[in-house]
Amino acid sequence: MQVSEGAESFAAVVPLYAPAMVRVAAALVGTAEAEDAVQEASMRAWQSWSQLRNPSSVRPWLLQITVNVCRQWRRGLKGQQQAHLQSLPEDTDMQHLHVLAMLESDPGTSNHTGALDLRAAINTLPTDLRVVVVLRFYAGLDATEIGGVLSIPPGTVRSRLHRALLQMREYLQPPSLAHKTSTPTPDAMEGRS
Repeated sequence: MQVSEGAESFAAVVPLYAPAMVRVAAALVGTAEAEDAVQEASMRAWQSWSQLRNPSSVRPWLLQITVNVCRQWRRGLKGQQQAHLQSLPEDTDMQHLHVLAMLESDPGTSNHTGALDLRAAINTLPTDLRVVVVLRFYAGLDATEIGGVLSIPPGTVRSRLHRALLQMREYLQPPSLAHKTSTPTPDAMEGRS
């Protein structure tokens, strides 16, 4: 592939997957750092574009690079330190409104509070489970594609996703429901006799 052909194909393909890359990055490092992480991932993808073996697997390849950039940032605490210093964007903050709109389209959320609860639940997950959830629900990949991105079998992806969803359900469950599903109290058992 010649350089001009590579530049044209890169410029044509990468913008198609940029929204998915931003959603994944926002879920992993926060909205404040998402665009920077995607820019870094795009730069790394451009540097490795000539080494892409299968052009039909561009989407998982780009998302794998995005996940790797986000992992490096989280390990280095780059995104976390700045995210704690900045307040959440207001509805009137036009700079971040498009990212919040993407996060609002998360399954199960209908407003900012729901999106924040869901993000908090995702952030409580261990990294291996969090990445699977993000790739499944924020990037829309299936178990086989996620397995390709993470270099793990699809069965492992499905079991991690199952464990993650159980942990998230427990986190998001209201305390009043958590007590109702626990073991019966001695007072409740007396009424059965």
